[in-house]
Amino acid sequence: MQYLGLAFTLGLLAANLWGLMLIAGLYWRNRWFALPAGPMLAVTGVYAIECHHGLGPSLAWLGLLSTLVSAALIALSAVSWEPAWLAGRAAALVREWRSEFAPRRLIGCFGVLLAGFGYEFLWRFTSPDIDGSSEKIADFSYICSYFTGATIPVPDAWLYPYLSTQYYSFQHYGAALMGRVLALPTGTTYNLSLCLIIGLSVAAFSGAVFLVARRAWVRSLLVAAFLVGGTGMTLIVHLTDTDVQPWTSMRFIGSAPMDKAPVGTWMKAYQDKFTHLELPGEIFSYVAYLGDYHAPLSGYYIMGLAAMGMILWSRVRQARYAFIVGCTLTWTILSDTWVLPLMAIGVVSWLVANYRAWRALLPAVAGGAALVWLLSWAYLSQFMTSAAGYNTAIRPVAWHQHTPPLLFVLFMLPTIALILLAFASGRAQGLKLGLLWLGLLLFTEYFYVDDIYSGMYERFNTTLKWWPWVSAGALMTLGPFVLEQARWRWVRAAGFLFCLYPCFFVVDLWRPFLGGPRDAFGKLEGTNYLVKEEFSRLMLGRLRLERPGVVVERPEKEGGFTNSAVIPLFAGQSMWLGWYGHELLWREFREDVRRRHDRLMRLYGGEIPDAGTWLMAQGIDYVLWYRPGDTPELWEKVNRTMGPGYLWTDILTYPDDGRRVGFWRRIRAAGR
Repeated sequence: MQYLGLAFTLGLLAANLWGLMLIAGLYWRNRWFALPAGPMLAVTGVYAIECHHGLGPSLAWLGLLSTLVSAALIALSAVSWEPAWLAGRAAALVREWRSEFAPRRLIGCFGVLLAGFGYEFLWRFTSPDIDGSSEKIADFSYICSYFTGATIPVPDAWLYPYLSTQYYSFQHYGAALMGRVLALPTGTTYNLSLCLIIGLSVAAFSGAVFLVARRAWVRSLLVAAFLVGGTGMTLIVHLTDTDVQPWTSMRFIGSAPMDKAPVGTWMKAYQDKFTHLELPGEIFSYVAYLGDYHAPLSGYYIMGLAAMGMILWSRVRQARYAFIVGCTLTWTILSDTWVLPLMAIGVVSWLVANYRAWRALLPAVAGGAALVWLLSWAYLSQFMTSAAGYNTAIRPVAWHQHTPPLLFVLFMLPTIALILLAFASGRAQGLKLGLLWLGLLLFTEYFYVDDIYSGMYERFNTTLKWWPWVSAGALMTLGPFVLEQARWRWVRAAGFLFCLYPCFFVVDLWRPFLGGPRDAFGKLEGTNYLVKEEFSRLMLGRLRLERPGVVVERPEKEGGFTNSAVIPLFAGQSMWLGWYGHELLWREFREDVRRRHDRLMRLYGGEIPDAGTWLMAQGIDYVLWYRPGDTPELWEKVNRTMGPGYLWTDILTYPDDGRRVGFWRRIRAAGR
């Protein structure tokens, strides 16, 4: 039965995506463009409303309405019937719309969307756990924050009562909106929204490719290189490391052991001649495999949408496409602020290249950026204020912190090769595109975002987010040109090899897939790793029945990347403190976050005599007690500190050692 419900949900999702594309297509008359533009515009519209008035956690009514409208539009696009009152110019526009969006013409764009969605769904269906192995729980906390439907900025689900203003979380809002509209549990929302953004990113990337490339094999190769392709280390890493994992080539510079003779040991000796730096580049395919609903995914989505807007404007010269290019600048701030400098350089370069049309282009681009900013200014005003506290700035890379030249060339080999082949293509357009991506690539090497990281991690966040974005953009724009339009055959042949080469990364990806555990198969709620244990299963089940409130649990000493601070999120509760290491990072290392952690350690050690009074003053409703190390003796000690304001709720008591599982619940006055 669960699979029947899942199939129905996926059908509703498909119908609504189709409907959003058709609505966008009423104005932007291109199916490849309208498919990714429709959801982005719809989410922006609801986001604008909730920046001033939250609509509450349940939006099932909106789901019903949007499904009915989508069904009507789908039917209208599929039949030739026209109402009698529709005539003249209006009838011609409807016929034009129907011609572009006829179901038979949507096979290509929906096909690539389905390919991306289905590929990620295969990963999520077999490995759906939202656990502490990476950033999954941290990303999940943002989705849970937006699930409340409160006015934006919403309360932070991990740091009550503070607002969530410190992170570019538009992507997480979109996921929560989908879950609220389709009435999904939060965990299922996480997994399906990850499939959806992968699918939409592939659709946006493919749209830019399909608008330029004409041969089916070229299109297929480039989409495959984007979806499953690796870095320049894809095959080389097997010569340098004895135990190759998917992360090895992503974090090769600074993290890979390079322990395989003779190539690995030689390369290790070469790297040791330079300053030790951690310079990762987690590309699209790796993030899709990892399962993190991480903000950089939006960067690929927005890049593809911007590229399509530029291409379509150059063909039809309609300001509506330049308007969307402008929108992508503010969407980048909201979704993936890290790549804003690269996006800005790309858009400005496009404006300069088309300087003769500046009277039409500049107002459209500026208007698009300004409108999205106006719609989201209630959030952006606070986000910008919070971001200012980090004192981040773009700075030149110090000479001793440059990437070792050989490692840089090897890591970015496909991108560098495509740039050089564009120069050798014998076409003026190839020279211009090559110069653009060469400039962006050099920008990533000579500049970085100076954030709170330092030492060997000085450039960590910058290369992590900039290198993959540049690689994807070069593949998307230079790939079709080199493979189809280059004057010389040897250039096209070399381009084929360098686009095919990264695709071998699929071998490294599928080894963990084939050998991974299957105990969570199909359990998209993501809680399988929790409910396997009796104490956490019972805690989760009971906490879901309690009224929404604020929860504390014993914090982990590690501060993050553990299976903690997640049961309350799955139960629809808020937390006084989640992963404190992440909250420290997000909150400018404020001392009160560290003090919260220390205070909770004292609470769970029974070292606060008037703990009940303190808990009540902090607005805490539930104090969880379920960890294996929570002994009966310690329970007695803590229970004496609770006072009359908190009542123990027993869920389970182990008869062999008397260990308890349950929580202290705040006693509320009647009617509260």
